[in-house]
Amino acid sequence: MKEINYDEVIKRVGYFRTRANLSLRETSVRLGYNPQFMKTIENGTVTLKVKTLLDFCEIVDITPQDFFYLGEEYNKEDKNILELFSTLSNENKQIVIDLIKKLK
Repeated sequence: MKEINYDEVIKRVGYFRTRANLSLRETSVRLGYNPQFMKTIENGTVTLKVKTLLDFCEIVDITPQDFFYLGEEYNKEDKNILELFSTLSNENKQIVIDLIKKLK
């Protein structure tokens, strides 16, 4: 897993904003700030607060776990598979793992 520093957090904000097809202006307005707010966040003029990041995750329809764990590797289908996999018994998990290895 990639190390996550502040620059990486800001990079991920841009990635998820773009992925949600939102402009800087639209994102700022949805967060309840002036239209230039996200521009100041993404260019490093203003520091991103945790509450703003949590609100941002809601706006782009991801969880904070998606944001930090998966980042640019985020894929809703992969996440669904992981959630389904986590409900399997250990025996069935091993069967799925063995099958995936055979399909590689």
